[in-house]
Amino acid sequence: MQNLNLLSQTFSFKRQLTPIFLLIAFMSFANCSFAQASPEYPNKPIKLIIPFPAGGSSDGIGRQVADKLSGVLKQTVVVENKGGAGGIIGADAVAKSAPDGYTLVLVDVFHTSTPIYTRKMPYNAVKDFTPVSLIGRSPAFLVASATFEQKTAKDTLAFAKANPQKLTMAIAGTGSVVVDLFKARSGLDFMSVPYKGSSPAMIDLISGQVNVMITTMASAGTHVKSGKLRALAVTGGKRNADFADIPTFTELGIQGMDYEQWFGIMGPANLPKPIVDKLANAMEQVLRMPDVRERLAGMALEVASPTPDEMRRKVEGDAARWVKLAQELDIKPID
Repeated sequence: MQNLNLLSQTFSFKRQLTPIFLLIAFMSFANCSFAQASPEYPNKPIKLIIPFPAGGSSDGIGRQVADKLSGVLKQTVVVENKGGAGGIIGADAVAKSAPDGYTLVLVDVFHTSTPIYTRKMPYNAVKDFTPVSLIGRSPAFLVASATFEQKTAKDTLAFAKANPQKLTMAIAGTGSVVVDLFKARSGLDFMSVPYKGSSPAMIDLISGQVNVMITTMASAGTHVKSGKLRALAVTGGKRNADFADIPTFTELGIQGMDYEQWFGIMGPANLPKPIVDKLANAMEQVLRMPDVRERLAGMALEVASPTPDEMRRKVEGDAARWVKLAQELDIKPID
C-alpha cells in the first residue's frame, strides 16, 4: 500500500513539472527563433561623433568617411560635432555609450596627448575605447599667416629668437605636444594661444590675429594653395612628396621633430569582435576607393592599414610616448 502511494505521488509530481518543462522549452525555442530572426548589424543609423567644431580637418575627414561608410554598410552614418575641452567632451560621450556599434568617434593624435595636459580626465584614452580602424597619417607643417612680415622659415625662426614672446602660435586644444616639442627642440620662447579646435584657430591665423600654427595639410592645405597661408617647414626625416619645396625642421637645424598627425575610428570599450571586424572591413573598402585616396593625398595624408590591431598599436604607442615627453619637458596638467 505504501508503494502504491509513493508511485501515485511520483506521477502527480511529474504532472506538475510537465507544464514547467514545456514552458522552458518554449522560451528556449522562442529565444533561438528571435535571435535567428533579428537583423544583422547595423539595423539602424550609426552615429559618428567628431569631438571638434565643424570646419576643421577632423570634420572634413569624418564626413567623407561617414558618407562612404553609409554606402558600404547600407545604413546611414550620421555625423555629430560635439566639440569642447580639446576633444574630451565628444570622446567622453562615446566612452560612456553602449558598446553596440551605433556610437563611434573619429579621433586623432590629440586623443592620446590631451591626457598629459588635463588632470581630471573623465576616461582613459586607451582602456575605455575599442580600436576599430586607422585612417591615415600625415606630417605636421609650420604655417604662417600671409600677412606675417617674416616670409621664410629662417626669417621666422630668427624673429622668434630675437623677440621672445613676440611670435604668436595658435594651438587647437588645451595643449599641443608638437608645439611643446618644437619649443623644447628649438629653444625658442614664443606665445602659445589656445583655441577650442583647428577651425577657429585657422580663422584667426588667416586674419593675422596670430602669426603661425603647426598643423596638417588636412586643415591648412586649401588655404596654403589659395595663398592665404604660407607653409614654412614640415616634421619628419624627409620632405613631403606633395609639398617638396617645404624644408624639414631638421634642414633648418632643429633636430628631433619626429611627429606625425593621424586619424582613426574608435568605439566604446568592450565592442563585440564581430562588430569591430565588420566595421574594419567596411573601412578597408572605403580606404581603397580612388576618390577617397585622392582626397587624402591632397591633404598630405598617407592611407594607413585600417586594421584594429594597427589602430591599437598607434594609440597605445603614442599614449606612452607623450607621457615620457611630459616627464622630459616637465609638462604640468591643468584642472
